[in-house]
This record gives sequence, C-alpha cells and structure tokens, in this order.
Amino acid sequence: MESNSGKDETICKNYESKVRDRTLYGNVFHRNVCWQRSYQRPEGEELIIALYGSLRDGLYNSRRFDLQNMSEFLGTTKVSGYALYSLGPYPGIYPSKNSYVVAEVRRFSGKQQLEVAKSIDYMELFGGYHREYVNLEIGDQRFRGFIYVYDEKPESERIEHGDWTRYLKEKELQERKLSE
Repeated sequence: MESNSGKDETICKNYESKVRDRTLYGNVFHRNVCWQRSYQRPEGEELIIALYGSLRDGLYNSRRFDLQNMSEFLGTTKVSGYALYSLGPYPGIYPSKNSYVVAEVRRFSGKQQLEVAKSIDYMELFGGYHREYVNLEIGDQRFRGFIYVYDEKPESERIEHGDWTRYLKEKELQERKLSE
C-alpha cells in the first residue's frame, strides 16, 4: 500500500502558496471565516468599552444601538499608544507610539445592556477589528476595558488629533465651504 504523505504535502504547499497570493479581500474573507470558528463572546457581569468612532454619542451606530439608554456613559478620555485612521464612513485605530485616540468610555451591565455590548462586539470583530484590553483613566477614576483595534495597519488618511467626532465636523465644514 502506498503512502499519501507526499501527495498531502504537495496539496498543503499549493494551498499555502495560494493563501499568500490572495488579494486583500481574500485575506479578510479567510480571517473572518477563521474568526467565526474561534469567536468567544465577552463574558462577565459588566463590560467597559472605549468607543472612538461611529459608536460615539450622536453618531450613526450609537443611535442604532441606542447607547444613550443601553449603557452608562463614564466619560471621555485619551487612550495612548494608538493612531486614528479614516476608513471612509468609519475609523480604525492601529498601535502607534506617541499617538492617542479620543474615546468615550461606556459601561454595559445587566442582561439587556450586555446583549447590546455583545452585538457591538460581534459587529466589530466580524468587521476586521480585534479587542485589546487597555487601562482607562477619567479624572481620578481608573478602569480596565477594551478597545477595538483594526487588524491591519490602514493605508489611508491618518487623523493626527485622534478625535473622530472633531474630524467629521471639520470635514463637514470643509465641504460646506467648497459648495458655497
């Protein structure tokens, strides 16, 4: 009886070669399929999340998830060690020394609020982000929570001041001036 080990090695090498040659879409698709298989929902009696983009107060996803009523606003802070990038209609952050991002810190507790937090988690993780735990400081209060970090370093506009809400206001002002 002949062994298949040589044939199996060839198949694996061909697969690895194809995976390396995939476009960004292919890598994102592959990463998301792997993520779906390994996804672990956040557990605990409360979750603290630093939100820096469309989930900030008054923006699209904040309204969509009704965060004003479905979480407790703890304050706004600067999270050091991350740079903010525009990815079009929403931002992404990526680790970067000497940079920070402005984030709204929210606590989710109780069954209903935790379900909202888990829905946000699913949306972010499936969208190409991962969780990183960070120390958060608001005045003299200290919290341990997580922030969503983009999986790959964006090759798009970096927002130097680190504030997505400010960026949107500045962009809207610029567009108004151009249309006048």
